[in-house]
Amino acid sequence: MDIIALLQQALDASNKLRDLAKKVGDADFKMLVADLHSALGDAKLESAELKLKLAAAQDQIALLQAQVKQKAAGKPTYTSEGVYSFDGETGRFCTSCWDVGERQVRLTSMSPEFDFAGKWKCPKCKAHYGA
Repeated sequence: MDIIALLQQALDASNKLRDLAKKVGDADFKMLVADLHSALGDAKLESAELKLKLAAAQDQIALLQAQVKQKAAGKPTYTSEGVYSFDGETGRFCTSCWDVGERQVRLTSMSPEFDFAGKWKCPKCKAHYGA
């Protein structure tokens, strides 16, 4: 079960205790129930913040793992067409994206009507190649 759901159950029980405290009339008991309710509310907020931080950390881990995998793929080879190729990969890759950020971005073919601009275009940085 989710920690937030458990805290919500505890808050619901705390609400019932607060309703009972109204009937009891003991000031100390009412104060304890109010403190309990407040602490549970704070715990619920904190757990929600921790879930957000965990999700962000998991995204960062995935990004770093992708970067490590990319580095393990090896260095590119500069081709006579003015683009990069990688061992074990098909297609042509953007030199600009690799040189600046070590991002392995596969180039897309341009339609024949736009041959004057080049044969390939990078979908990330919009660079043209093979003019």
